[in-house]
Amino acid sequence: MKSFFFFLLILLFNLKSNAQTIGNWFFSKKGLPVYNYTGTLPYAAVDKQGKDAEQPADPFFLLGNYRATLITHASGRYQFITAERVWARINGDADQTNYGWNEASIAFKNDKKLRKVTLTGVNSVAADQNASKKYFGIGFARYSYQLANSIHCTRTISVKPSAKVNAGNPSFVVTISLKNNGKKAQRLTYSERMLVNYTQNSLQYTDITKRPILYHSKITIDQNKKIALAKINYQTNTFLVIPNKAQRFIYDIAPPSVFMVVKNNNPQEISTVSAQNDTLATKVDIFIKPNETKVFNVVIGLADDKSFEGVQKQVDDLFLDASSSSVEEGLFAQQWKEKLPDLSTEKNEVLRREMLWNAHVIEASAKYSEYYKETSIPQGTVYSYHFGDNISLRDHLQAALPACYTNPELAKSCIRYVIKHSDFDGEIKRGNSGFGYTPPSIYKESDPQLYFFNTIAEYLLITKDYNFLNEKVSFYPAENERQDVVINMLKKYFIYLRDEVGTGSHGLVKMLNSDWSDSFFHKYSPNVFAGTAESHLNSAMVLAVFPKLIKELKNSGNTEARELVSSMEDYRKSIETAFMKDLGTRKFAARAYLNENLKFGINEVCIEPQGYLLQIPSLSIERKKEIYDYVKSKISTPEKIGIRTREKPLWDRNPDGEDGGIWYSLEYPLLLGVASFDKEEAKSLLMKFSFQNFATNYPSYWVGQWTAPDEINSTLYREGIYAFWVGVPNLKTAFQGFCSHPHTWPLYCYLKMKEN
Repeated sequence: MKSFFFFLLILLFNLKSNAQTIGNWFFSKKGLPVYNYTGTLPYAAVDKQGKDAEQPADPFFLLGNYRATLITHASGRYQFITAERVWARINGDADQTNYGWNEASIAFKNDKKLRKVTLTGVNSVAADQNASKKYFGIGFARYSYQLANSIHCTRTISVKPSAKVNAGNPSFVVTISLKNNGKKAQRLTYSERMLVNYTQNSLQYTDITKRPILYHSKITIDQNKKIALAKINYQTNTFLVIPNKAQRFIYDIAPPSVFMVVKNNNPQEISTVSAQNDTLATKVDIFIKPNETKVFNVVIGLADDKSFEGVQKQVDDLFLDASSSSVEEGLFAQQWKEKLPDLSTEKNEVLRREMLWNAHVIEASAKYSEYYKETSIPQGTVYSYHFGDNISLRDHLQAALPACYTNPELAKSCIRYVIKHSDFDGEIKRGNSGFGYTPPSIYKESDPQLYFFNTIAEYLLITKDYNFLNEKVSFYPAENERQDVVINMLKKYFIYLRDEVGTGSHGLVKMLNSDWSDSFFHKYSPNVFAGTAESHLNSAMVLAVFPKLIKELKNSGNTEARELVSSMEDYRKSIETAFMKDLGTRKFAARAYLNENLKFGINEVCIEPQGYLLQIPSLSIERKKEIYDYVKSKISTPEKIGIRTREKPLWDRNPDGEDGGIWYSLEYPLLLGVASFDKEEAKSLLMKFSFQNFATNYPSYWVGQWTAPDEINSTLYREGIYAFWVGVPNLKTAFQGFCSHPHTWPLYCYLKMKEN
């Protein structure tokens, strides 16, 4: 019966995406996924109660490599973002947060009359669904316009993938193709403009007059080389002690330079670059005959060498191996195809499409840090793109899991990145904000070492790179270049977990003032309970993660690991005794004990520990089935798209977010637990969690159809919508989507199940 149900489920998910009202998927000639956005602009939707669903008005997609991010909107606008020193928008829109300013336009010059058509923006021709088409794929975004005078314009944005970690060309190409389908020759001018308004993400909600540091640009032109170069400088706006540019600091004191170059091989056309205040601009005057096509490129990027000669060399490098025949899939489709895993044998169209899509998001979102000299996969979403933070490192570690399969070099750099946030005693900082700066925090997290153990265990298991244990890595602060070998850092992490985090009165791993849940305490003061609070999630993680790490340390043959392995095994046994005694014959693990009188998740299922409970290798299959059947009935069966955090909310407030929402970083570990005893059920969960299933159930919400934030509301409250926790005046302009978890976790689980 189960096999028949799964067969029907597969048939359902393999149907064409005609249930979606805002777009459809297809595969390109190279077999890569492409999304055709057909929704309205500006976009709006309402929930079941008729209230605004707070979907951003200009839907967006992610492009990028390790040194630059480009968030391309359905309207043709884009956000050009760097994270090399700090998270910042190069072209921050002065009037709207989490947005960029650029403009593309065409001016017709027939009969001495000038008629300008703007191609970008939610109120431009891009909003005309009959006149414009939008396609978003792997490494490209393509906009097609049917304009007056029988002119067809295609504007394609292409980003080249990074060939290796800590590298890449932080530039993108806008390829413009103009075809005259009419019977008369046309004179026109094409214009591409981008504002240079360097805005740290962390300061975007601060009134510009009150920002501690301000940025301005000075633009110079080399008309012979067709290069405009904007050098960004800073000035303090309050009393600050400025360090040298290599020292950690909350603000960027060495901002990048930005360039615009026009590349047009037709000498008969006049191409110029210019500066209009703080705006880089390109104009190309074109005479186009009937049935003729004209093609040229505009390149925009961050200058590695802040000279015209250096920019020219960088642009030449960008076009190496670029497609010379077609830009339908972008200039770098072949490079992207080679970068992504080969899933050509996957027969399930939804899985093949979404896993390739997810693999691209990983490569596009990973970022090189000049301070740490490593490339990591950030959590993204509101944390990076809204606040400009790299938090929490447990999220970076989870994001590295699929890269152990798809790009081990990247996975290793992610692990090294976390080590460089570690103190000599084994404490792992929460993350950073600014240039390598770790701000003071109320958080004393209890679990980063556990997530580190999980990721390095998977890295060793998958890659067999046991020599990594002997490599030297800098620890915090990285600028001091103090180093230790990885195996010694593992020892310190274990000692920190055992002695500093410690165990409570029930023998369970303590919570300190936070575990996975940054805000579990809510109305209870962590100052009061941090000394006694115990986490069942942390304890279950020990029992699920330690066995595989111990096994890989043994397999490594590293003599320095022997005493560590023995100590870890003793610790695991003590936690197992306490945890199993606490679990008893119950059908789910409790959530947490703050003290003897404040126990949570005793009478209602909380998802947090259940996924790792089901992964414990010593737990019998019969017991796992009993636990899963009960947990499923309470928090999975009632849901359409996932598994919610709570059977019932714990707190007296809306049952959303951590208290009732669906969290990707919690439901996928549960899927892995299920896979340990029922692979068919695990596959059905993978389909249930998919973007396709979201689109089928919530076709009018674009957030969730090709990306998602870290959480989506369950059926308990405003289902299918993100539970905002940021206090901003307009939630529709807050950043939603492109969290790492909805992309990294499914790919990791998919590859793990294929491996097994």
